[in-house]
Amino acid sequence: MDRQIVCFGIPAFEVAVARLHDPSLSTRPVAIAPLNTSRALLREVSAEAEQEGLAVGMSIEQARRVCPSLHVLSPNPSRVRTAEASLLPIVSRYAPIWEPVQPGSVVMDLTGTGRLFGSAPDVAAKVQHEVLAQYRLDGVAGVGSNKLVAQTAATLIQPSELYDVRPGSEPVFMAPLSVRTLPGLQRPCMQQVLARLDDLNLDTLGDVAESPVEALELALGDYAGQLSRWAQGIDSLPVLPLAIQPGLEETVILDPDEIDDPVLTGRLLDALQRLCRTLRSQRRVCGRLSLTIQYSDHLEVTKGERVTPETCWECDLSPVVLSLFQKCMPRRIRLRAITLSMAGLTGYAEQGVLFDARPVDEQRRQERANRLAVALDTLHTRFGERVIRYGRSS
Repeated sequence: MDRQIVCFGIPAFEVAVARLHDPSLSTRPVAIAPLNTSRALLREVSAEAEQEGLAVGMSIEQARRVCPSLHVLSPNPSRVRTAEASLLPIVSRYAPIWEPVQPGSVVMDLTGTGRLFGSAPDVAAKVQHEVLAQYRLDGVAGVGSNKLVAQTAATLIQPSELYDVRPGSEPVFMAPLSVRTLPGLQRPCMQQVLARLDDLNLDTLGDVAESPVEALELALGDYAGQLSRWAQGIDSLPVLPLAIQPGLEETVILDPDEIDDPVLTGRLLDALQRLCRTLRSQRRVCGRLSLTIQYSDHLEVTKGERVTPETCWECDLSPVVLSLFQKCMPRRIRLRAITLSMAGLTGYAEQGVLFDARPVDEQRRQERANRLAVALDTLHTRFGERVIRYGRSS
């Protein structure tokens, strides 16, 4: 049975959500960027801004010179999370398995659901129509036999359009596309690979697919085999539902940029609390933590540490997180973003201790901390994220 994968997404999702709250922005060139400095980089641009020559990664100062009518909005992560959560009931109604890709974009595995809902293109069109009707958000949809092809197809079209790549036509579909179209090559670690491809004059995926893997290995090393398969539209990665994602990640955008340690650690502990709440809801534990900080001058520092024994409780993970924060902060320069990641996630199975060697007071403190965490989970679930927060985070 051929796999049926659909990638549905809202282009420039945060801009689209901002326009729902302020309709006067609907026809103006709009960009998302921190407003604390003119050197900040654009994180998202509307279609109108792209037509004026703007692009993600351009500084605000340069963007205003190119497009004087540009309207720049500060990031609003909480509003984006709320809008994204509202889309999921529509997606889960049709897809037994779906995977979030980025805010406003999901990949759905519809293999074997044809008798229930119809063909994959029909389901994709239904999702587009329902999201537009209920939330006035205009999306794109790519249909393919794997995640790579579906995601690539979705990037080539405009809102309300649908691109269906039939099984067997993947190499023909991929061949004329630029190598920079591949979603996997947009990560910072792949910039050297793109530079090597430019040096070899391999501009299209067809050029890469026609090149012998042995020759590619001389220039690209271990990336050669994977890139050759991608260029032919081959991707065996499954769609992973949220409950079995290999890791969890929370990014805190600091607007304006921040250097005050109490505020930074408070925001970091807020993020840890949200991640731990997700772990407990999925009955999983964390085996490794990593922290990435981005300075105002765009330098990034990442530190990681194993967690032994694995746990899902804030009182156990907070010391590790604060230790990583200290290791990441050798420079006294303002921070732009903090990303806390959890890996090594495994199923939660609590084993009672027959003879606990810890002091009684320590055991009681642990039990109280765990009960408090569960109580906070209940409060946040019922009343929202801002009902109670760490005092240092504001």
